[in-house]
Amino acid sequence: MKLFVKRIIGLFLFSALVSCGSKEVRPTTAPLPSSDDLPSQISAHTRMSFSSEGSIRAVMNATGVRVFEAKRYTLLDSSVHVDFFDRQGYHSSVLTSHRAFIDDNTKNMTAYDSVRVLSDSGTLVETDSLLWDNTIHKMHSDAFVRITEKSGRVTRGHGFESDQDLVNYKILLPIIDAPSSSFENMNSSPTFSSPSQNLGLPPPLPLPPPEVKKDTVHK
Repeated sequence: MKLFVKRIIGLFLFSALVSCGSKEVRPTTAPLPSSDDLPSQISAHTRMSFSSEGSIRAVMNATGVRVFEAKRYTLLDSSVHVDFFDRQGYHSSVLTSHRAFIDDNTKNMTAYDSVRVLSDSGTLVETDSLLWDNTIHKMHSDAFVRITEKSGRVTRGHGFESDQDLVNYKILLPIIDAPSSSFENMNSSPTFSSPSQNLGLPPPLPLPPPEVKKDTVHK
């Protein structure tokens, strides 16, 4: 009799433990992304040409390309390289950056992350982001810009506008680095070697003369 009671108690405890340990398992699934958020095309490398009036004005090469057809844009994830050509078809400058965004409606390209534009004449532009307008073939930037000319003169500032050949350009708020000897004539102001009149833009903002501190003489 005692053995029977022990078996009954054991079965009761086992069933209680099983009922307490078993819980209903429900599958948890995150919502699937919309098809518009997924790239319609993925490529390890792509080459794209931009033409105007029957002549090629730019040729772009990039790796890590994602095309979003529904939203009409293309992302370039690495190794962006763009060769620019003038109206006569001659190579004029080259742009490199780590990444870029292309509006597939206008074909305008925004390059960002270590952007460098080097003209064949030796002018180097460095900035964090830059927009290339495919319609008018000009560049714009509202970020910090550093321009190094072939002569060695360095101009820094915020805001940049130029043709894609870097022949006519300007910085909206410039800061010019120059040796102290260039300021011996205090009545003259530094000027840009590349005028911007052909861009139809206002002239660069004039720079104030540097402040000269006189030594104090103690009597």
